[in-house]
Amino acid sequence: METEGKVRLAEVFVGLRDPRQAKKVEHDLVEMLVVAVCAVLVGADDFVEIEEWANEKVDWLRQYLVLANGIPSHDTFGRVFATLDAEAFAAAFRRWVSGLLPVLDKDVLTSTQN
Repeated sequence: METEGKVRLAEVFVGLRDPRQAKKVEHDLVEMLVVAVCAVLVGADDFVEIEEWANEKVDWLRQYLVLANGIPSHDTFGRVFATLDAEAFAAAFRRWVSGLLPVLDKDVLTSTQN
């Protein structure tokens, strides 16, 4: 998940505010976001599919992530994404993508066409 000169996916999510109550947190927010993005990139369409993909690929994921409490449930993914600051998440994701696509003009990556 890291290439020379590129920003690691996890790094762009480090500054995001975790909306969960600290006492109830079992899964690292950055790890959850990395898992979700990877799953969606390979075709997961919902939180159930994200959980299923992650359970199938847990050994691969552990090469890059700690996953101290295993894979979050689809309900956990759903709760986190429901309360996560969507704009901050989107901005972080765009930072990562822009590092992967240096040939695109910055205006193309930041445009918000309807």
